[in-house]
Amino acid sequence: MSSLEVSIATGASGPILVLAGEADFTSITRLDEALTAQISGQAVQLAIDAANLRYADSASMRTLVMAAMKARTREGSVTLLYPQPAVARMLDLLGINETLSIRRRTADETHPDGD
Repeated sequence: MSSLEVSIATGASGPILVLAGEADFTSITRLDEALTAQISGQAVQLAIDAANLRYADSASMRTLVMAAMKARTREGSVTLLYPQPAVARMLDLLGINETLSIRRRTADETHPDGD
């Protein structure tokens, strides 16, 4: 059973898909459905809050990249916010920052819930 939690929040410039836990091959369908629901139809500026995503495997990364590519074809974008170190390392190793916008937390930024 997957330990990925997915929820939707409203951001200033569009929806925020909030991911928490671990994204792996057992949660690909849930992740893909959530992404597809947010980027289907009109151009969208989707933010993905990854601050509480502890782990993401290569299959999950592929799902994120495919969603970003789909959003681009509709003149939208996908931005991954505040990935944890393990997730950020996977992003770097796979070179995903060339396809997916990534916003890393700076030293003076804190997560909205105070982390």
